[in-house]
Amino acid sequence: MDLETTGTAINGTNRIIQFSCTFVQHKRIVNEFSTLIDPKQPIPPEISQLTNISDKDVKKAPSFEEMAGTIYSLLQNTTFVAHNIAFDYNFLNSELVRVGYPELDLKGIDTVQLAQIVLPTLLSYRLSDVSHFLSLTHEQPHNAASDARTTAALFIKLRERIADFPLTLLEELSLRGRQLELDTVDCFKEAYEQKSKQETKLPADLMSVAGLIIQRPIFSRDTLAPLDYPFELVEKEKLFTGLIDVRLQQVKMMDETFEFFNGSDLVRVIDAPTGAGKTLGYLFPAAYQTGQGKQVVISTATNVLQTQLQENAFSLLKKILPFGCSVVSLKGNYHFIDLARFAQSLKRTQNSHTNLLQMRIMVWLMETKTGDFDELHLTKLQDPLFNEIHHRGVEELDSDNPFYSVDFLRRKKLAEKNADFVLTNHAYLSSHIEELSGPNSLLVVDEAQHLAPMTIKNNRKTLDFDEIKILADSLLVKIRSHESYSFIDLVGSGFITSSEFKHLLQVIRVIDSRVPQLRNDLAATFVGGNASQSEYYEQLLRPKKIRGFIKGHLAEFVTVASAYRKLVQVDRELYKKFMTQSTTLHLSSVQNKLLNDYFTLARSLTKELKNWKLFDLDQLEELFESQIIWLTKSNVKGAHLRIHSGLMETKNFLKNHIYESFQHTLLTGAELSLPEIKNFIPTNLDLPAKTQISQYDSSFDYRKQVAAMVATDAPDVGVVDQQEYCKYLADTISEICSKVPRQTLILFNSLQTIADVYQLLQQKGLTRTKNVLAQGISGGVEKIKKRFLMDHEHQAILLGTGSFWEGVDLPHDDLELLVVTRLPFQAVDSVINQARYHKAEKLGENPFSTIALPEAVIKLNQGFGRLIRTKTDIGAFVLLDPRILTKKYGVVFEKSFPAGVKLERRKIAELGDNLQNFFKNI
Repeated sequence: MDLETTGTAINGTNRIIQFSCTFVQHKRIVNEFSTLIDPKQPIPPEISQLTNISDKDVKKAPSFEEMAGTIYSLLQNTTFVAHNIAFDYNFLNSELVRVGYPELDLKGIDTVQLAQIVLPTLLSYRLSDVSHFLSLTHEQPHNAASDARTTAALFIKLRERIADFPLTLLEELSLRGRQLELDTVDCFKEAYEQKSKQETKLPADLMSVAGLIIQRPIFSRDTLAPLDYPFELVEKEKLFTGLIDVRLQQVKMMDETFEFFNGSDLVRVIDAPTGAGKTLGYLFPAAYQTGQGKQVVISTATNVLQTQLQENAFSLLKKILPFGCSVVSLKGNYHFIDLARFAQSLKRTQNSHTNLLQMRIMVWLMETKTGDFDELHLTKLQDPLFNEIHHRGVEELDSDNPFYSVDFLRRKKLAEKNADFVLTNHAYLSSHIEELSGPNSLLVVDEAQHLAPMTIKNNRKTLDFDEIKILADSLLVKIRSHESYSFIDLVGSGFITSSEFKHLLQVIRVIDSRVPQLRNDLAATFVGGNASQSEYYEQLLRPKKIRGFIKGHLAEFVTVASAYRKLVQVDRELYKKFMTQSTTLHLSSVQNKLLNDYFTLARSLTKELKNWKLFDLDQLEELFESQIIWLTKSNVKGAHLRIHSGLMETKNFLKNHIYESFQHTLLTGAELSLPEIKNFIPTNLDLPAKTQISQYDSSFDYRKQVAAMVATDAPDVGVVDQQEYCKYLADTISEICSKVPRQTLILFNSLQTIADVYQLLQQKGLTRTKNVLAQGISGGVEKIKKRFLMDHEHQAILLGTGSFWEGVDLPHDDLELLVVTRLPFQAVDSVINQARYHKAEKLGENPFSTIALPEAVIKLNQGFGRLIRTKTDIGAFVLLDPRILTKKYGVVFEKSFPAGVKLERRKIAELGDNLQNFFKNI
C-alpha cells in the first residue's frame, strides 16, 4: 500500500492525493486498486514536482470522504504492507478517523526494516534503490500506484530470500524481531515454522560457531607467478587483448618499473597524469616480483581509494595475468567485528534501534568474508553497539574462546603473511612499518603527494586532561554505586575478591585526583588569561619550559604513569575472567551489563592515558628532535585542555623510517614534477639525493575534451565575509545547476562551508527539485559517492571536500561538470603550519612560495583530474575564485593545468549559458 500526500506531518493539516494498493496472495500479485483523491486544498509546488500530480489532475477526483468506505472495505482481512509503514498506516488511520471511520486494526509489515535485515549491505533503502538492486521494475517513483506495485514485488522477493535462511538464524531473528514495526517479525516466524518441519543442513559455504552462522573460511594460495616478465610488446598484447588498450606510455612505465624493482636504486618516482594508466603501470610488473618470493605492499591515500583499488584495479589485474595473485587489504582494528564481543552483546536486552542493527549484522555474517564494518555502508558507527563489538586487536583475543579460530582479524593477519599483495593506506603504513616491511618487501606508494601530510597527521598524539577526569569519575560511580548493582555486589558473588576490588578502586582514585591537579597547574603556567582573548587558543610549548614543568611535577607524572600501567593489567585480567564466565553462562544479565559498561569506560580511559608517555623526560628529549608539542583550549565554559605532539615535517623521517625499511620504494602520483613547484616535491617526499623522476604524458586531448572557465566578477574570498561568500556560492551553484542538468561535483575547502551552502540551497528550493548530496549531511564519503553514482537521471549534485579532491574515479557521464569554489589553500593559522612557516623563514625562505602555494597547486590539479578519466570523456570545469586572475601567484596555478586546457574568462551571469552551449555542441 502507498499514499501520496500534500505533506508528511500527521497533524490533521495534510491530505491524501493518491491511494494505491496491490493485493498479493500465494506469493503472486492478484489485484490492484488506485485512485487520485481531491484534497480540497492546493497541492504544494514541491509535492507536484515530486509526484507529478497537479491541482488540475485531482480537480475531478473523488474526495477522501467519498472514498473512505471503499478503502476501509478493501483493506479488511488483509496484512498491511508498506515501505515505511509508520507513515502510511498512521496517516491513513488519521484520515479515516477524521471522516468518521474507526482506525484500521490490521497486521502490518514494514518492507524498509525487512530490507535492512535481509539486504544488510545496501547503500540506500529508498524504494527505488532497493528495487533497482533486485532488478524490479519501478516505472514511476513517487507515484502511489507504481510504488505499491513495486513494494508488493519487493515483499515477495524478500520473503523468498528469508525462506533460504538457515533454521538457527531464522530462530534467532524470530526471537529478536519483537521490537520491529507492527508484525514484521512474522515474516521470520512463518519461515521458521515452515523450515522446522523439514530436515535441513547448512550449505557447504556456511558454518555454525557458538550459535552464529558465518561464512566458512577458505585458505588458498594462487599459482605462483612465473619468473619471466613479458618484455616484448607482442607478449603484452596477447595478455591485454579484449581487456585494455595497448598504450605505449603505459607499456614503457611497466618496463621501467620492472627494471627498477630488479635494480639497485632505493627510491624511484613516477609522475603520471590522469589517463596514463599508472595503476596497472605499476601493478602489472609488481605481480611478476611475487614469483621471486617478494611481497608487494601498496599504500594509497585513503580508505576510499584502498577499496577502489581492490574492487577495480585488482579485479582487472587478475583477468590480465596468466597466473593467480592474492591480495589482502589492511585497515585499523576498529573497522572489524569481534565475533566474541558481538555474541556477548546478543545476551543482553537492547533498545529497538540496536536490536535492528544486531539482526542486520547476524544476516551480514552469513555473507561477509572480511568482517569489515565498511561493508554495511552505515553513515557513521554511532550506535553504542559498535563501540562494544569493534575489534581491539589480535593480542586481546582469548585462544580458548570458540570464535578464536574463525576471528576475522586473526585470519586477515595470517593471510597477510602469505599474500602476494598487501593493500593499505598511508596512515596505516606510517604506524605499522615493522609489520609491513622486510628484506623481501617492495613498497609502492600511490597518490604519493599525500604521503607526507598523512604521515604528519597520523603521527599526531593527543592527551585530553578533562576527558581523563570525566572517565575516571564515571568509572568510580559505576563500580561504587549504592543505588544499583555494583562491584561490591560482584565481590559478594565471588567474581572478584575484596582485595582486587580495593586495588582497582585505589588505581582509579589516583588517576581521578592527580590528573586534574596537573591540568590546573599546566593551565596556570601556559595559558593564564590568554584563552579569554579568543574562542580557541593554541600555543606551542617550548622544550625548555615544558621540560621544567615536568621536572617540577615529576612525582605526580610518575604516579599517574604507574597507575595507568596497573589499570591496563587489572583490566586485562578482569576481561579474561569475564569472557570465561560469560561463555559458561555463570554471569547474570545484570552482571553482564555492569561489566560491559565497566569495560567500555575502562578502555576509553586507558586509550586516553596511552599518550601519557609524552611526559617521560627521556622520550621528551628524543621527541623534540623531530616533533613539536602544543596546547589547545577554548574559552567556552567546560572546554577541555589538551596537549598534542606531532611531526612538523617529514624530512629525514620518510627516508629513515619508511623507504629504508623496504628493498625498493616506488612513489607514484600526478603533478610530482610540475616545473612551477619543482623544489617542493623532493623536499616534501624526503627523497634521497639523485632520485630518478620518470615523467609520462597524458593520452587525453584536453582542447577537445574540456571547457574550462573562471568567474571574473566573483567576490574576493579573502575580503568578503563568510555569510556573503556562502550566499554568492549558493546563488551561483543554483543558477548553474538549474541551467545545466548534468552530473555535477562541487569541491569545497571545508565541511562548514558545505553545511552553510547546503542550507541556503534548501531555502532556494534546489534540494526539492534536484538530488543534492552534501558530505557530512547526506552521509560519509563512500556512501554519498555511491548514491551519486546511483542517481537514475544522472543529474545529481555532490558537495564534497577531502577525499573528493583526489583519487575518486568518476569516468564517462558519472561526472560531467566540476565546480571548484575556491583555490585550495590550507589554513595558515594552525600551530603546525605556523611552525613550518617559521622554520622556512629561519632558513631564509618565503613560506608562501615554498609551502602554501605548492600544496594548493597540487591539490587544485588533483581536483581537476576528477573530470577527465578516459579518452572519450567530455566535461566542463568552473572555478569560482577570481584570485587566479587578480593575484601574482595566479599564473602559477594557470600554468599548472594540463597542456591544452585554456581557462576562459567569463562573468558569473554568462557561465550558465556558456556551459549550455558547450554541452549542446559536443
